Amino acid sequence: MIKYSERAMIGALEGDIREKFRRSGYTLTSQRRAVLDALEESGGHPSTEDVYLIVKQKNPRVALGTVYQALSVLEEIGVITSKHWAESPTRYDLNVRPHLDIRCTRCGRVSEVPGVELGNLEGEIQHNTPYEVQSTRLVVEGLCPRCQEA
Repeated sequence: MIKYSERAMIGALEGDIREKFRRSGYTLTSQRRAVLDALEESGGHPSTEDVYLIVKQKNPRVALGTVYQALSVLEEIGVITSKHWAESPTRYDLNVRPHLDIRCTRCGRVSEVPGVELGNLEGEIQHNTPYEVQSTRLVVEGLCPRCQEA
């Protein structure tokens, strides 16, 4: 279960989001805003299809390609991150800070792990290797409560 409010996160980051758009040269269009709202409404780590269905409820004329394009721009400018697993669709996340996710190996549900800090993991990796860390994505896998009961 996610312990933070995605709505509070978007509200708190609204100025940051607008600044990222301004610096990138992109515009915060109504379609991109609708995709951001759908990510917020989903309350988790939705796939492109999930986002599309939420946006389509409010705007039946929206095209799936529009959602793909909006997600791509939002990720490119650093407003969202994407998570990739070979056996499930790409998932999107409003939380761009380094954090730990847990994914159910049966149903594919993804949740953030609350109360676990990654600390200075990126700094330690850069200090101990010749790599320049560009992003950190860690995933823990297990069975969610719903799948454990099934």
